[in-house]
Amino acid sequence: MSDALDDIAELEALRRQAEDLSQRLAAGEREAAESSARDSREAVRVSLGRDGHIASVEVFPQWRRQLAAGQLGAAIVEAAEEAARRRSEAWAHGVAHSVSGEVREPAPDADPTVASTREPVDDSAVDYARNLLYVLRDSYARLDDLESETEQAALSQTTASDPDGRVRVTLDGERLSAVSVDHVWLRSASAVHLGAATTQALQQAYANRKEAVPLRRSWPYNELERITADPAQLLANLGLAPRQIRRSD
Repeated sequence: MSDALDDIAELEALRRQAEDLSQRLAAGEREAAESSARDSREAVRVSLGRDGHIASVEVFPQWRRQLAAGQLGAAIVEAAEEAARRRSEAWAHGVAHSVSGEVREPAPDADPTVASTREPVDDSAVDYARNLLYVLRDSYARLDDLESETEQAALSQTTASDPDGRVRVTLDGERLSAVSVDHVWLRSASAVHLGAATTQALQQAYANRKEAVPLRRSWPYNELERITADPAQLLANLGLAPRQIRRSD
């Protein structure tokens, strides 16, 4: 009898640890969800998406009063580096804030129709765990190939341009290292068009990098990435954290 009670206590402790981990990760993701920064001369602003990639580049209308034409690219790189630094700090702060035990207010954009409830582990959780085990087993079987391919991609440079070829960007691994703008077009281009063209060039560069790692986009790694994309949901699907349910109106 005592052994059974010990097992139940251990399972409950594991559940609490998983819930705590889920809360920490969710707090970190909330803090880092929308990171942005400007360059030191307040000429441009770079915003990052949830994946840490640059989602948009905004060039302010008065940028020509702050920078020489040839300095625009360096300003964008500077802002991107600062945005990445802030994102890392925000994620760490979110995790630490959650760990400290302080009560967090719901995020402003939180869906009020979503509620949490604890449910016992059921057959669906067992099936989910079994599927995850198969994916992990197949992933480990090809891990050496993936590691080699990923290392090559991380060390490589990726360059891309906007559709009109007016802005060219360079990524060193995932880091933006250079931005160059056609000097003739730069003379007459509006700030809005400069930002839009740079954003388009970056989107193409990220797409090119993804193409450079074909193994990662194939089974089982594409499935593993889908399953683990949301850590909180992963724990819930495994029956180790509260499930998210939606109340009817």
